[in-house]
Amino acid sequence: LLIVCIVGATLANAQSGKDKYYAYGVDFSYVKVIGATESVSQLATVFEDINELLIGEMKKYDFSRMVKKQVTIDIEPTMERLGYCDYEYIKLYRNEEFELDCNRIIAEYNLTEKEGKGILLIAKLLNKSARKGIYYAVVFDIESREILYCKEVTGKARGFGLRNFWAHSVYQVIKSTKVKL
Repeated sequence: LLIVCIVGATLANAQSGKDKYYAYGVDFSYVKVIGATESVSQLATVFEDINELLIGEMKKYDFSRMVKKQVTIDIEPTMERLGYCDYEYIKLYRNEEFELDCNRIIAEYNLTEKEGKGILLIAKLLNKSARKGIYYAVVFDIESREILYCKEVTGKARGFGLRNFWAHSVYQVIKSTKVKL
């Protein structure tokens, strides 16, 4: 009877909403691009395509590798944000240092989930000549929006076609980032 109670309590805790993880994809809404000859509309389309790739190739782009927990993918909030971006100032013509306010970005999200932990990659810089993408890997508490983990990470970009070139940097980040909470 004791074993049944322990197993039941363990299963109940494992299924509690506070322990669930949700991956929201890659937020390109504040990204800067340097060295790219593509138009702003081509880049905007690729950003949406990369997020759709996270659904289409979930085994390859497996966010659970980052947190060693089962993760549910929900790119809808990110796709909604990307739909409102005009990317007027997306292109840089010289290397310049800048930071993004991850707290503000996370606070802006309209999420259907009310509890658990969210995982998000926030794209900072896509440098075509250096063949790399720089992102913030962020894990946050959904209810309070408190950031539990935030680290700037870099992924090597390569591949044929614009989508695959930048998607490879996302893959590299997911594969190499290990979050310890």
